[in-house]
Amino acid sequence: MSKTAFAGVDRAEIGRVTASLRASAVDRERERILPADEIRALVAAGIGAIRVPEEFGGAGASIRELAEVLIELAAADSNLTMILRGHLGFVEDLRLRPRSAAVEELLTAAGRGEFIGPAGSELGGASLFTLSTRLEEKDGRFFLEGEKYYTTGSLFADWVWVLVPYEGGFAGVYVTRDAPGIKIIDDWAGFGQRLTASGTATFEHVEIRPELIFPFSDRALAEYIPAFTQFVHSSTQAGIAQRLAEDVADVVRERSRTYPLAPNDARPQDDPQVLQVVGEIASGAYSTKANVLAAADALDAFAGPGQGARTPDALEAAIVASSATQVLNTRLLGDLSWHFFDAASASTTASALALDRHWRNARTVSSHNPAIYKARTVGHYLVHGSFPGKVAFGSEEG
Repeated sequence: MSKTAFAGVDRAEIGRVTASLRASAVDRERERILPADEIRALVAAGIGAIRVPEEFGGAGASIRELAEVLIELAAADSNLTMILRGHLGFVEDLRLRPRSAAVEELLTAAGRGEFIGPAGSELGGASLFTLSTRLEEKDGRFFLEGEKYYTTGSLFADWVWVLVPYEGGFAGVYVTRDAPGIKIIDDWAGFGQRLTASGTATFEHVEIRPELIFPFSDRALAEYIPAFTQFVHSSTQAGIAQRLAEDVADVVRERSRTYPLAPNDARPQDDPQVLQVVGEIASGAYSTKANVLAAADALDAFAGPGQGARTPDALEAAIVASSATQVLNTRLLGDLSWHFFDAASASTTASALALDRHWRNARTVSSHNPAIYKARTVGHYLVHGSFPGKVAFGSEEG
């Protein structure tokens, strides 16, 4: 596909919306303005339909093409890509499930611009698999009861996906956001990604249509989705790195004072050590993007366009690539966001500039699915030829 257009989705419009959102990102950060209108504009432009098959109104684009869009969006405002992560993962899951009336209904909804938010994890349990939220059956009808946290983006959604225990395993259930008994609030108190509304959702006697209960019965799909949703996090990391490179160049270009300890009186723009820092940050940003695009190619080999190869070898390669990208991008981005201020100055720590958001957001994104476990995944696979641990279903992990 071309770089400027997708089938069924106007990529140029997505670019225009992204550019407009970039200009207001600092104001939103300073004033804690939730990006409800911004998300609606992006979804209306078709960002949530990039991977929706063409037959359901989407673009049917590759994961590599999605990566390019996500990195640019994260460079504009990394809150926005994190908000979209759940929706993109659910679309991916639906694409690869056997076709049914319910699957087609949800894909069609996503294709026409409806947005799906997550409600997977809970506070207080020993792990993701210790869930108190329940799906209760009464006279053939199903009702959802419980409370969730890390519901990133669900405050802005048309649909909510909820993870529940089901028939000895787990299932994801879909329900419209405005269904009676659903309450979602913005009580997210993290120091980064402050505008993602990653807070609490409660469900009180919320009726669920039986056909919108999707058990996790496909092991390969359950292993693939976390690799895909981790790729979205890694794309967010690459976008933050790109914005760091852009911002440090702007800061140095505008500086008029040199450091007292500088070896000469050259302007900062001509100081070779300052320029070295700018170049190192730009090089690191290049690497984070290259890592994401390599992971996207591995994911595409398994799952798309179309149904992909879906072979065991392709799945293993996708999981390794996604995990390795998380490890590398976390390390790179931590260094870049700290190193940024070596080329800037004390004046750039002013709260009004909100440049600290890059470090805060980088650390917060990188804290989901910590890189130590992704490194273990890669190491275990190389040594034993298998993966450790449990499948996480692509949910947020606190």
